Amino acid sequence: MLVAVLLGLIPAVAAGAHHTPGFDFEGAGRGHRVGMGQWGAYGQALADPSKPGEDIAAYYFPGSEPASLGDLSLPNDLLQTLDNPLWVNLGREVTLLEFTAVGGPLDLCLSNDGAGACPKPEQPQEGERWQFRRIDRNECGFFHDGELQGTPGVCRAAISWPDADGIRLRHGEGRNKICLVRSSEECEYRHGELKIRDDPVDVGFHVVLALGLEEYIRGIAEIPDDWEAPGVNEAQAVAARTYAAFGFFHWETATRPGHPDDDPGISASRKDRCWCHLYDSWLDINYGGWARESRSRSGPWLQGVETTRDRVLTYFGDEWERYTKAGIVQAFFSSSTGGFTRSNIYGFRTGWNGQAPASDMWPYLAPVADPWDLDPATGNPNASWEERVSAARIASWLDWDDVTEAILVTRESVSSPAEVMFRGVHNGESASVTVAGVELRTDLGLNSSNITAIDGQAPPPVNDPEVPVPGNGDDGEDPGEPVDEPFDAPVEPDSFDDDGGGHEPSLDRLAAAGVLEGTECGERLICPDEPLLRWVMAVWMTRVLNLAPTPDDDAGTRFADVDPDAWWASYVERFADSGVTKGCATDPLRYCPDTAVTRAQMATFVARAFDLEAAPPAGFTDTAGNHHETVIDALAAAGVTKGCASDPLRYCPDTAVTRAQMATLLTRALDLMSESSVDT
Repeated sequence: MLVAVLLGLIPAVAAGAHHTPGFDFEGAGRGHRVGMGQWGAYGQALADPSKPGEDIAAYYFPGSEPASLGDLSLPNDLLQTLDNPLWVNLGREVTLLEFTAVGGPLDLCLSNDGAGACPKPEQPQEGERWQFRRIDRNECGFFHDGELQGTPGVCRAAISWPDADGIRLRHGEGRNKICLVRSSEECEYRHGELKIRDDPVDVGFHVVLALGLEEYIRGIAEIPDDWEAPGVNEAQAVAARTYAAFGFFHWETATRPGHPDDDPGISASRKDRCWCHLYDSWLDINYGGWARESRSRSGPWLQGVETTRDRVLTYFGDEWERYTKAGIVQAFFSSSTGGFTRSNIYGFRTGWNGQAPASDMWPYLAPVADPWDLDPATGNPNASWEERVSAARIASWLDWDDVTEAILVTRESVSSPAEVMFRGVHNGESASVTVAGVELRTDLGLNSSNITAIDGQAPPPVNDPEVPVPGNGDDGEDPGEPVDEPFDAPVEPDSFDDDGGGHEPSLDRLAAAGVLEGTECGERLICPDEPLLRWVMAVWMTRVLNLAPTPDDDAGTRFADVDPDAWWASYVERFADSGVTKGCATDPLRYCPDTAVTRAQMATFVARAFDLEAAPPAGFTDTAGNHHETVIDALAAAGVTKGCASDPLRYCPDTAVTRAQMATLLTRALDLMSESSVDT
C-alpha cells in the first residue's frame, strides 16, 4: 500500500551543473498526496493553535467525522478488550533472531518441546544475548552462548517480559533485518510481547509484535520531534489510529481460534506473508517502537496520542459500508500536498494518452485545497523542488531507443493531473506518449506528480470552476489495500500484432493499463506463447498490485543474481518487500530472474498476492504431494485456474506458464477480487 512517506529534503540540483542529456523537472509536494498532508496539517496547527487535531485531520477526508471507537458498531470488540490484539510484523522469513532482556528476565514459550506448560524454566537475564534459531524445517529452539537451552520444538514461540522493562532485537550482517530502525544495530520494544510463527509455505519464521492499539500509536515514527504544536500531533495520531483500525478489521475476518489472546483471525495467505495486521514499514506505517517514545523531545507527540485516545475518523455518507470498515475510513497520509491533495485515482493510478484510469473516486478521498502546505511559516522544504531526470532513464522506462523532448502539456489542478508528453525514438521510428499520474513520480524518481514546469517551460495554470471542500466528494470505487484494489483499466483492442488467441483480451487490458510496458518482445509484439520469466513476473505483479518502486527505494537489491543497474531490479526488490516472492526455491539469496515460472510457482505467487483462502482438494490428478498443492487448490476454488487447457482434470504444475496464460490468470484474479471487495 502506499501510505506515509518519511519527511525529508531531497537536495535540488542546478540545471547547469549537468552535461548528460536530460530534463529539469520543477514541482511541488512530496509523496502520493492522497488524504492528509503532514506539512499542511502542521500549517493548520500553526495558523490556529486552538483548532482540535481531529478536526484538522477530518478536513483532508471530505464528509468524514471524528468519533470514538467505543461508539461504533464494530465487527468485534478485540481492539478494546484484549491486551495485545494488534499484530505488527517486524521481520519476515527470518532464520535467526538475536534478543536481549532489558531491566529484568524474559519469559520464554516454545510449542511442542515436550517440556510442559509455558513459561519455560529457562529465563534470559538482563544483558544476556540469546537467540531463537531455526534448526530444521519446522524445528526451532532457544540458544544462549551457542548452546541449545531446553529442548527444541516447532517454530512457534513467544517472548514476553512481565518482570522486565522490555526487549532489544538485534540484526547482523547477512541476516534479514528486523524492525524499522535500519540504521541501528538494535531496536527496542517495551509494550506487548513477541510472537514467532513459522511460515506455512517457505523456509523461515515471522517475528511479530502483538500489542494494544494505543501502545502501537505511541511508537509510530512519522513526524519530526520539533513539531510541537498540539494540533499536528493530534491530527497525525488520529490519522494513524484510523489507518491501523481500518487495517485491523480488514484482515481480522475470522473468529480467533481457541483463546482470544492467541492467534489473530487472519487468512492462511496472510499468515504466509506476515502473520500480521500491519507491517512496521512503508507497506503500512513506519513504526519505531521505544526509539520513538523515549526521545527527549517526544512529549508533544505522546500528549497528542493521549489527548486523542480512542478517536478515529468515520464516514457514513452514500454507500459507506462499501468504502469503510464499520464506518472507519482508510486514512492515507503523506508528506506534502503541494497545495491540494490528490484523489485515489491519480494518487495511486496512471493515465496514458488521455485515457484516465477506469476507477471511481472514493467519496472521502476527493481532492481538497491545502494552502497551509505552501505557507512560508511552516518552512516546508517540499513546497517546491527541482529534479533532473536523464533522457536515458526515461527511455529505459518507456523502453524506447531515445527520448528527445519532455513537454508539460497540462499543469496539475484540483480537478486534473499534470500531463507530460514525451517524444523520441522507438525501434528506429518517431514515437510520442502522454503520461499522467503516479508513474510520473515513481518511475521518474520525482518528489511528486505535481509538476509545474519542465526546463523552465510551463503551460498556463488551469482555472478550476470550484475548489473542493470537505463534504462534497463524489461516490467512488474502493482503491483498497494494493492486493485488493479493483483493476478496471480501459482496454485498447489489438494492442499487439502477434495473436494471443483466447488470451488476447487479457493482454490488451493489461497493456492499456501500462502493466506490460518494457516487457514486450518487439514493436507491437508480446510473444504470448513464450514462457513467463521471473523478472517479468515481478514487473507485472508489482504494477498490478500498485506496488511499483518509489523514488525513495534504494537502487540496490538483496539478490546476488539481480543486476542493480537493470531497469527492472527495483521491481524485483519491491516484489520481495511485499512478501509475494522469497527468492529461488533452492537459494533464497538469489532470485533466478531468467528462469521460467512454472504453473505451480505461479499459484503460490497469485495466492499470496491476492490473499486466497485455503480450500479443499480441487481433485487434480497430478498435484498430490506437490509442494504447492494447497495454493493450487486455493486458485481452483477461487475460480482463477481451470486446470490444463488440454485436460481440466490435470493442473500441469511443472509446465512453464506462458505470458498469455499469465495475463488471463491475472485479470481473472483481479476481477474476482473486485467483485468481492464490496463485502470484505
